[in-house]
Amino acid sequence: MNASLSPASRRLLAGLLGSLLTVAAWAFPPAPDHLIYGYVRDEQGTPLNRPNAEVWLEANDRVLVKVPVITDSEPGVNYRLAIPVDSGLTGDLYTPNALRPTVPFRLRVKIGNVTYLPIEMSGVANFVTKPGASSRVDLTLGEDSDGDGIPDAWERQLIAGLGGGKTLADINPTDDADGDGLSNLQEYLAGTYAFDPQDGFSLSIVSTQSDQPVLEFLAIRGRDYQIHGSADLQNWAPVAFTFTTDAAGTAARDRFRANDTRIRRPVVAPTPGAQPRFFKLIVH
Repeated sequence: MNASLSPASRRLLAGLLGSLLTVAAWAFPPAPDHLIYGYVRDEQGTPLNRPNAEVWLEANDRVLVKVPVITDSEPGVNYRLAIPVDSGLTGDLYTPNALRPTVPFRLRVKIGNVTYLPIEMSGVANFVTKPGASSRVDLTLGEDSDGDGIPDAWERQLIAGLGGGKTLADINPTDDADGDGLSNLQEYLAGTYAFDPQDGFSLSIVSTQSDQPVLEFLAIRGRDYQIHGSADLQNWAPVAFTFTTDAAGTAARDRFRANDTRIRRPVVAPTPGAQPRFFKLIVH
């Protein structure tokens, strides 16, 4: 402050600065959003693909944010929800639908006029807002009476496929019911049949086409697939591919969403640099 100012001018300037500081405090910017994203799956494990489906965020007994379920997003994601987070520096929220840091919330899924509480949201709503955080929260619809994370409807189908004689409590996510090397949970997510060892999630090299590898796998309706390749089993990267059934001149793709269930044969596109010798299949 300028020492040449009179005492009265100093008091006036100090008052003005105090007012500016007060305004600045009330106008303090909000904290960064907390991003929640993931997959919404139905009770059979199929990613939800309904035009009238939404994910709702609830806190303090009211709905604060709604977002649609995205039917064509990046692999492994069909919803993204940004939670406005208030910095908590003032007594009022900067916007009515903002949350204070660490305030618990719950997610629900609404399809048409019906609202569902996903399996992951049952019990205590222990998810909390964290400014600037990014959290994956997959949501599973259906009833899970034994609390193992797999819907009862899918477990009942597995029991029927195994010939009966078991209860829901006998079906554990980490078990391998058909002995094919995949756990029950992995089969649920991949969409394969956990009672059939011949119907596992696998990828094979079956031939070549124009000196490029032709692979084979069983594609399940509603799932997203990517193929990763490696020349040394250490460094992996996505590879582009076409299918043997594609018309000539079809552009290579780096992912594929199945709209039916059948054997697919992708042809790996030429890759700059070291050609991949090993391949793995990623399913979402």
